[in-house]
Amino acid sequence: MPNHALNDTANESIAIYLRSDEAEIDLSTTHKKFYLSELISVNPDTNILVGLTDFECPYTFYTIRTGINDSITLGFPTASFPTGEYRTSTIPAGNYDIDELLPVLNALTCFIDANIVLTFSELTNKLTLTRTGTFTTFSFADTTNCGTELGIPRNIMINPAVSQPTTLTSPYILDNTINLAGTSCIYIRINNLGIKNLNSRGDSDGTICKVQADVLPDEYIYYRPAEYFYFKTNKDQIREIDVEILDDQYRPINLEGGIFSLTLSLHFSYKRFQRFTREYYLRPPENREEEEKVN
Repeated sequence: MPNHALNDTANESIAIYLRSDEAEIDLSTTHKKFYLSELISVNPDTNILVGLTDFECPYTFYTIRTGINDSITLGFPTASFPTGEYRTSTIPAGNYDIDELLPVLNALTCFIDANIVLTFSELTNKLTLTRTGTFTTFSFADTTNCGTELGIPRNIMINPAVSQPTTLTSPYILDNTINLAGTSCIYIRINNLGIKNLNSRGDSDGTICKVQADVLPDEYIYYRPAEYFYFKTNKDQIREIDVEILDDQYRPINLEGGIFSLTLSLHFSYKRFQRFTREYYLRPPENREEEEKVN
């Protein structure tokens, strides 16, 4: 029998408990595919509603993550290449504060080869790049992916195929403050159920929930909503569930071996036809005149 107010059919509501270490397919530590041994199926006149009613995840992911926000590509003119040459360096993955990150940055090949030294101001929370020698200009290429963390805005990055690396002059104070606080929230997507929630660009990306990451690293993130929301799927049969977790910039997360779990609650409701109340719609003038004569 129905066991929820949203369920107005004879089908019982279903709770699906998912653990990341029990997924059939591991695309990454936070992208999993689950396959149900029993098919969930409804009649053509029934909608399946889905909601996230439970979630927990360890905060084991790093501020700097391999392949996500660890790369710096720096361009700079030299005597051998007056029009500029480029160096790409990678920051080792990990959780940093500025005292730990600054010596790591200064040891990167891209800055050493350009004779650039980075310093940090506790007054402004910004990095300053100082280049010594004959040449004092440099630029960040648009393939640099750690701009948010280092305070490098996208509008000062260049396309090496279009511009020469001379847009910034030493000493240069980066426009934005550093951000080593990590992600403020995580987005949970169910990629294959046709959930039509929208992101800030107006795109429907399958996001079922945004969860605040309001704990310290190595603590658990829990989903504690003030209200549960349920969304209509575009399925009348469910066997596969594709779950993905992203950071606050929609970038993949690596839990470094951590295990997440969640509960999806399914309810079933009859499809309803669109109602049109005539009083709220404009009518052609001739129809209004005929109705007035009748009345």
